[in-house]
Amino acid sequence: MNRVAPARRLWAPLAWLGGRWRERVLLEVGPQGCWSAVMPDHAPEPDMEPLTGPVLPGLVNAHSHAFQRGFAGLTERREQARDDFWSWRENMYSLALRVSPEQLHAIAAQLYGELLAGGYTQVCEFHYLHHDVSGEPYRDPYCMSRVLAHAAVESGIGLTLLPVLYERAGFAQPALGDRQRRFRSTAAEVIRMRDEIRRWQLPHVSAGVAIHSLRAASEASIRALATACEGDAGPIHIHVAEQHAEVR
Repeated sequence: MNRVAPARRLWAPLAWLGGRWRERVLLEVGPQGCWSAVMPDHAPEPDMEPLTGPVLPGLVNAHSHAFQRGFAGLTERREQARDDFWSWRENMYSLALRVSPEQLHAIAAQLYGELLAGGYTQVCEFHYLHHDVSGEPYRDPYCMSRVLAHAAVESGIGLTLLPVLYERAGFAQPALGDRQRRFRSTAAEVIRMRDEIRRWQLPHVSAGVAIHSLRAASEASIRALATACEGDAGPIHIHVAEQHAEVR
């Protein structure tokens, strides 16, 4: 359902604009929830909502995996002689193979509320938890994207949803491992997810695309995705250097 918020006009005695403090600032919110005007040196008017204290721009969380909030703190102890990224990843897989759509909605709603409380107003969701626990698509193939979008709308945070291209386990591994079965996607599927999310026209929800990493997608698929995004205003996001092998 397309829900359009009414326009609002706010007025701040002091706001941080363009790298410096400006006084008497009009902040106008358009019907889609985005700024339609930001004007300093503007006298207050009766229809403006006054803001108190100095006003700062909201922060952007540019890289989120919301489901991982579900095991925050549970990897902060050593369970074997050597713990590193790989032992952390095994715990992450264990959670990823259990989370239901209902649970993802609850986890994301909590996370997005916590982000808002900390001053964040926008989150970019690097989203690769697409399929059911068996690795098969849900009856609604956009189910997991949908619950993230609705969690964002309900909390009030802005969301840039980034469906992820994820097709192999590593440079020398042409397929995903069994524990990665929920992540499987192709370049064409990622574009379809992006376009479907945009069709929902939810307030403060936009979409781009992502590539998990250089090791997790073939050169041909990365090129295909980049070509499909030519001329599109949405972002393309990637773990560009998650491992030494990728840097080399």
